Amino acid sequence: MHSGSRILIVEDSDAIAGFYKEVLESEGHKVSVAIDGKEEIELYEKEMESCQSEKPPFDLIVSDNSMPILNGIEAGTRILDMMPNQKIFFVTANKNEVLDKFSVDGKNIDAAEKPIKIELFLKKVNLLIMN
Repeated sequence: MHSGSRILIVEDSDAIAGFYKEVLESEGHKVSVAIDGKEEIELYEKEMESCQSEKPPFDLIVSDNSMPILNGIEAGTRILDMMPNQKIFFVTANKNEVLDKFSVDGKNIDAAEKPIKIELFLKKVNLLIMN
């Protein structure tokens, strides 16, 4: 079990974001939260500036797709343009849209249907972080 990883949760539902945060922090991860794709990109760029590294500022982004202002796919595409080796895990009610847009390999990008069982959520998070 990898702990101490930096994870960014992008989710417009406070309840779901809070739940993910609680579960991931209980595993020892450092968690940041953005409420939509616009905030995700702003936070990401800020972290990139402070890190000044070739490595992504977050070990993993856990993102919804259906969000106001900028959805997960649009934000994810922009982030991958900036940092092609960023790992993203989409947890969304419209998983097929993600599958159409990205090559989902379970190592760099993964997608799961909402609602997700907590065991599966943690298993996928850990697989992405370890690869």
